[in-house]
Amino acid sequence: MRERLRRTLGGVGRTLVTVGSLILLFVAYQLWGTGYFTAQEQVRLNHEYDRQAAAALAAAPSTTTTGGTTSTAPTTPAPPTSSQVVSADRIPQFHEGDAVGKIHMPWGEYAIIEGTSRDDLKKGPGHYPATVFPGQLGNAAIAGHRTTYLHPFYDLDTLHVGTEFKIDMLWGSYTYRVTQEPFAVQPSNVGVVATVNPHKATLTLTACTPKYSARQRLIIQAELVVAKSPLPKAYAPPKPATNTGLGPQENASIQEGLAGDAASKGPATLWGLLTILVGAGWWWVYRHWRHPATWFLGLIPFVPVLIGFYFFLEQALPAGY
Repeated sequence: MRERLRRTLGGVGRTLVTVGSLILLFVAYQLWGTGYFTAQEQVRLNHEYDRQAAAALAAAPSTTTTGGTTSTAPTTPAPPTSSQVVSADRIPQFHEGDAVGKIHMPWGEYAIIEGTSRDDLKKGPGHYPATVFPGQLGNAAIAGHRTTYLHPFYDLDTLHVGTEFKIDMLWGSYTYRVTQEPFAVQPSNVGVVATVNPHKATLTLTACTPKYSARQRLIIQAELVVAKSPLPKAYAPPKPATNTGLGPQENASIQEGLAGDAASKGPATLWGLLTILVGAGWWWVYRHWRHPATWFLGLIPFVPVLIGFYFFLEQALPAGY
């Protein structure tokens, strides 16, 4: 009786340790493993933006002015003082998933993607399609993850009044200055990204707060530093956004990244069952052939299915920006 109780308690203890270890590994996957995917996407987005900027520079005519006379003859370009950007007569047409610019924060530089869906924000900071672009009159808005997927906005709360940062767009390199201390709003308050004054170039950065939670949104509001930036482009209301607020469709789009992906629940369940089967097989083999080689060989099939399970489970859970 005593031996049976000892074995039962030992089995329960080992099960709890295993489950706890898997939970800790999942947390590690969310905090650091997801960053690998984002880092790869950031390389791609940076290359995409650099190609666009190089093409725009190559297409722009060279001009020099001497004694009031303008010449269009090719000249040797002066070394750039900032990023490779070129003035554009109009803002290009972007589609969701396109690289639209780069944001230079005090702690790092990140390519900006067009869109704020769950899949978009896995690749980097995303521009809200229902707002104007940086470098344009009106309020531009950018969202970013706070603790996962390379956490580009992890230190967003350290941006205080007077802090400056730069955003490169194909039509100019713009400096913004924080005008208000960081504050939090409810996730449903999407009015913070709407344009209130179409005659002023402003910018709003959003991320989840507190860290490791999606309970509220941390808001950073900034204004264009005219003395350090090109003249902003004219205001044009993004369709179907309006000056005074965002409609139901835009609200739903902004909220999309918060909810878990229902389509991932099925695959997460199947991969979870597969993980249990492979883990049980690993345990059975090791129990009958107790050898370090047996244990390490069991990792070969177990690790891939575990990563697959974590991938779909993370998709199915509510996002933590």
